[in-house]
Parts: sequence; structure tokens; C-alpha cells
Amino acid sequence: MNRVAACSAVLAGVMLGASLTPAVADAKRCVRTHEIDGWRASDAKTLYVRAAQTQYYRLDLGNACPLLTDKGAHIAYKTSGSDLLCGPADWDLEVTRDAHGSLPSHCVVKTMTPLSDSEAAALPKGFQGM
Repeated sequence: MNRVAACSAVLAGVMLGASLTPAVADAKRCVRTHEIDGWRASDAKTLYVRAAQTQYYRLDLGNACPLLTDKGAHIAYKTSGSDLLCGPADWDLEVTRDAHGSLPSHCVVKTMTPLSDSEAAALPKGFQGM
């Protein structure tokens, strides 16, 4: 009887570990807003975000956000509860200019793609240091 209980406990542990593996992998696809430490736009529909100094993400936008390419542009990341951003629906971006009273432009994120180390290294020079 003890062997059956021990085998059941081991099997349950193995199954639990297997079910946690995808969650751990998915966590690497997520970024917390407080870890975002830089961004650059390659154009009005593509944004690169750096988090925690070493993680890079490409955000493809569903609409053009021309303010992204302005020198004085600022981005606000709005959240509803959690600050964990794991996919396009989690992003609520607003872009503003330096000028006081400028109206924010809302940017819809279509896709969020984590970049591999080699993809991040291939970014143009100005994008790597963000």
C-alpha cells in the first residue's frame, strides 16, 4: 500500500512539473511595465521595447501612430490591474509629445514578439542601447 501511495505521489509530481513547464516558458514572453527601460520606433507601426536591460520585444501596431517617430515623444503604458504584459491585448499605449497640452495618440498593439538574443543583436545600433 505504501508503494502505491509513493508511486502516486511521484506520478503526480511528474505530471505537475509537466504542466508547469509551459507556464514557465510563457513567463519569458511576458514583461512587467516597471521593467521597461527603453523603446524605439522604426516607423509609425513598429515599436521595439527593452525590458530589464536584456529582453527585447517587437510590437507591431494595428494603426499608425505617427507621434512615435517624433523626437519628443513619450509613451504611457496603462494597465488594468496587473502590470504583466504577455500579449497584444495587455498593452494600452498612449503617445504624447513634449509640448504641454498635446493630446495623446492611442496606439493599438496587433502583435507582441519577444526577440531572441541573435535578433536583438541584429537590431540597428541606435536600438540596442535604447
